[in-house]
Amino acid sequence: MQKSGISGSSLNNYLKGREMKASVAVRLAEVCGVDPVWLIFGTGAANAPAHTVAAVSDDVSIRIYDEAEASAGFGLLGIDGVRPNFVRISKGFLEDLGLTPNHTIILNVRGDSMEPTLKTGDRIILNTAPVHMLSGVMVFVSSGLLMVKRLALTAAGSVRVISDNPIYPSEDVPLSRFRWGQPDGDDAITVIGRVAYRLQALS
Repeated sequence: MQKSGISGSSLNNYLKGREMKASVAVRLAEVCGVDPVWLIFGTGAANAPAHTVAAVSDDVSIRIYDEAEASAGFGLLGIDGVRPNFVRISKGFLEDLGLTPNHTIILNVRGDSMEPTLKTGDRIILNTAPVHMLSGVMVFVSSGLLMVKRLALTAAGSVRVISDNPIYPSEDVPLSRFRWGQPDGDDAITVIGRVAYRLQALS
């Protein structure tokens, strides 16, 4: 692993299930000649297409909010005012995931209301590009609280806010309260992004 610049002790920790940073995974994938998507998520083919490995040097910066946690519970303070860190990642790798640098951020999860889908300590990769259909697992700000829940449109035209953990009740909210963008303190529920992928420790 000398070519990757990763120490033997760190590699052993990753093999034991320690969470691997995306930048580390991309370096390992380049050295080993495997697909970064397969290495991180365990999906797709292990053999990396030539264009994927060649694109590793084409790094871009992704915002990662280590101090902000999306609550899978009753809500935590939002990301407004939280200074992000940045992680370098291959632009080609992001494109393989269907993501773009300007519309990708990484957050932590805390709480049990979205189990078994999401657990405390998971990192989630968000696609912040606005979409017209509010469906799927979304991160949003409501009353200043940053939350992650499953959203689904109802036949009545409202949005059902669902916790995957059945012990938490669902709630129907008027569609008119939802919008994309930065929170402004009004009664709106501001959607930050859709959860595209999760990074979960194997333990």
